[in-house]
Amino acid sequence: MDGSKPRTDQIKTDPDLELKVGFIGAGNMAFGIVKGVLAGNILPGNVKVSAPSSRNLARFQELGVAVTHSNQDVVSGSDLVFVAVKPHLVPLVLNEVSGLVTNRHVLVSVAAGVTLAALEELLPETAVVLRLMPNLPCVVQEGALLFCRGSRAPPEAGSLLRSLLRCCGLVEEGPESWLDVHTGLSGSGVAFVYLFAEALAEGAVKMGMPSALASSIAAQTVLGAGTLLRDSGKHPAQLRSEVCTPGGTTIYGLHALEQGGVRAAVMSAVEAATERARELGARGAPGGARGGRGRP
Repeated sequence: MDGSKPRTDQIKTDPDLELKVGFIGAGNMAFGIVKGVLAGNILPGNVKVSAPSSRNLARFQELGVAVTHSNQDVVSGSDLVFVAVKPHLVPLVLNEVSGLVTNRHVLVSVAAGVTLAALEELLPETAVVLRLMPNLPCVVQEGALLFCRGSRAPPEAGSLLRSLLRCCGLVEEGPESWLDVHTGLSGSGVAFVYLFAEALAEGAVKMGMPSALASSIAAQTVLGAGTLLRDSGKHPAQLRSEVCTPGGTTIYGLHALEQGGVRAAVMSAVEAATERARELGARGAPGGARGGRGRP
């Protein structure tokens, strides 16, 4: 490959124009993204997924996409490739496929903690690389996804990724420093919401409601509150005040939550998850992605 910059004219910028999409890795995040991609205008025949074993490939086959055990087949037959493997496997995988990466490729890493600098060091000098942090609700096309572009990724690559993932949920771009915060807020935050929903249901059970009904109502309450928050455009504090009436049930319940320190606890949870993400990134980034410019 000639030159120090990617040939942006060779990067496909419209996912509707027969874009070939590949996935290295067949875990839950890959599955969620595949479902979102197929909900757009990408045909199943234009998607290929690789994994070392067949254990997780059956559900992809049910979606009509091609599967393989060869990561190299995925890269050679794709324009945009998601690297969706565990962080410690990223150097091994990229060393394996780097020789096949050309100017037409866009590589998107979904591996937490593996920095853009580390990814670019493993690939040819002109490789176009982005990092993407999705969350589990991508599986139902209600995800929150944040991405950042590498030093050689043009704006067109970001526009392509945003368009491709438009059916996965909310897709935003930001600096790499925000990805760990996003992990704490939205990646781990999903589990925090589940804990709160579980506690809501348990409170209802304590007061005499059957467990199954309480769980169902708690789930619908979280769904409805989240949809209203997203679609109304109002600040959470405003919506909260609209639920409260003087001397009513809600203000009494909110008082109990404040006494329990729920606000501080949630803020601390996001902070702790973010710091842990930063810690894991610091461990894996400096020397864990060595191997030369795309050479095994």
